Amino acid sequence: MQKQLPHENLIYLADTQYAPYGDRSNSFIDDRVQKIASFLTQQSIKLLVVACNTATATSINQLRSQYDIPIIGLEPALKPAVEASQNNKIGVIATHATLKSEKYQTLRSRFIDKAEIIEKATPQFVNIVESLSSLTSKDINIIQCELEPFLKGKVDSLVLGCTHFPFLVDIIQKTVGPQVKLYESGEPVANEVKRRLDGNFNTQKVLGTKDYYSSAPKLAIPIFEHLLNQKVKLKTF
Repeated sequence: MQKQLPHENLIYLADTQYAPYGDRSNSFIDDRVQKIASFLTQQSIKLLVVACNTATATSINQLRSQYDIPIIGLEPALKPAVEASQNNKIGVIATHATLKSEKYQTLRSRFIDKAEIIEKATPQFVNIVESLSSLTSKDINIIQCELEPFLKGKVDSLVLGCTHFPFLVDIIQKTVGPQVKLYESGEPVANEVKRRLDGNFNTQKVLGTKDYYSSAPKLAIPIFEHLLNQKVKLKTF
């Protein structure tokens, strides 16, 4: 979004204290999403991105009924993966909560007759991304073991159904091989944000501001700076 919409002011909030959401109950996730959405909408935002597959699956319908602004969520990119697959064998990695959600099951049902879909919950990938270190041999072994079902299943498309997973794209691609195409949601979501803002762009021809919030700033600062490779000032949510 920063690359495509450099003049827009962005507010990013990480619920560090309670992350990851993948193994949390639906009621807990919904409570956190409601608190965060309430806070963000009080900042006079004109659009809200629920930048988490799990939170989208759990709470986006309720949010859309509550707020009169565009609300964009994430869902595993099954559609483009199925449409582009040559052998109709698709892999999906995500959290337990995403894979069990009604929203994902509804999405899956649209394509189950068109392709074989192999799914695996990989919650350890989130912990690896936030570990603040280069990949260790143990990390690599975990990733290779978690991806083994897709190698055995001979998928030619692998859907990254969690916003943490693109940080592991190099080792994932190396493990599954160059013949497997990876699908993630960052660019499609940015495209949709740009489309939905049509006619409502920031008219100031200066770089937009970026405000970062976290529910646990002291814990989050090293994670932010490690992943973004820059100094970050974090505000408390």
